[in-house]
Amino acid sequence: MFVTSHDHPLRGRERELSHIRDVLAHGCTAGSALLVVEGPPGVGKTRLLHACAAMAEEMGYASFEDVPAVRRTAPGPGRRARLAAGRRFPAGSAPLLVLLDDADRLGREAVDVLFSRRVAVHGGRTVSVAALCRGGGSDALGAVFAMPASRREHLVLAPLAPSACAQLAADILGAPPSPALLEWVGQAAGHPALIVALLMGLREEEALCLVDGRVHPVGTKLPQKLRAQITATMDTFSPECRHLLRMAAVLGRVLEYEVLAPMLRVSPSGLVRLLDEAVGRGLVHGDGTGTVFHSELLRRVVADSVPASLKRALQREAEEVRRSRAPTAAAAVRGTVPLNDRQSEVIRLVGEGLTNRQIARRLGVSPHTVNYHLRKLFHSYGVRSRIDLLRAVEQQRGTSLRATG
Repeated sequence: MFVTSHDHPLRGRERELSHIRDVLAHGCTAGSALLVVEGPPGVGKTRLLHACAAMAEEMGYASFEDVPAVRRTAPGPGRRARLAAGRRFPAGSAPLLVLLDDADRLGREAVDVLFSRRVAVHGGRTVSVAALCRGGGSDALGAVFAMPASRREHLVLAPLAPSACAQLAADILGAPPSPALLEWVGQAAGHPALIVALLMGLREEEALCLVDGRVHPVGTKLPQKLRAQITATMDTFSPECRHLLRMAAVLGRVLEYEVLAPMLRVSPSGLVRLLDEAVGRGLVHGDGTGTVFHSELLRRVVADSVPASLKRALQREAEEVRRSRAPTAAAAVRGTVPLNDRQSEVIRLVGEGLTNRQIARRLGVSPHTVNYHLRKLFHSYGVRSRIDLLRAVEQQRGTSLRATG
């Protein structure tokens, strides 16, 4: 049949690898450097650290050999993170590479020992590389970013491009995927770990076949390996966030704040913390107008964890909430939507052509808060785009001016 490779090449990260090589070259000649690699779980941070270590070895770097022993979990009470036997390197020796995976899960003391005090052990020519989840809020992050370094760099890992996903699939399977299988791969939205779990799971369950030199899917069932991986990720969330995500997955790809808040019996502002958690762990993201599931594979698996009878009940409840809010939307069409100060600011900045992220920076809030305000405005005015929103607001102002004139 076809061959499955467990040691496939690192695809779609040529830009990041070039950037890492440049930072390592700086460490060889010019002094210390700090590189932070950020992204959700499964996007390839650990693979990139391995590539960094191999690259550094080729360039003559020394390294702390026991960093992997402390990188996965934070030291408990009475435990201290260890440097590699506390050994010292003489002045003028090889530059030092210090790698730290899952930095946002470690305690401040561990990060401080592994990073901040390394100058006393080795000297100035040290490159420190820390991988962490997007939006990680651990107390240890302050220690990472406070490290002294003559050069600081920040890499945010984006999803893989479709071409890189196709290459990854061919690497895993040992043969090119068929168009039908590429559709499945596309539902992973460029997430490497999901692609690997999907294809390895399909192979283990004998749900793939080789026809005319291409690998085709057999059936439509998602493999258990993929379901187990997503379930394990969900188990790392707070119970409140899991509840939100399961409910949202049943209702559709887009998270409807105005529907989810009353169903969860919380205020809309109460969703912000839960959304920050979900975004930081990579399950949802902002698409410019709202918050959506990162991939259809994720949403399907999360939704399938809810029993069918409960799904139907949740969908009925959501429809009742939408109907109860319909009069508000109807009033908007008649031009009677009241705006508070924050909503007026958001509309003004939308009119300036700013993105959600730019608006968030201008107002000093999170992008999810901006998404929330925009979705509420869209619902209130009965529109679906920024342009239509601006037109509706302008129409309301014109109506108000005529009424007062």
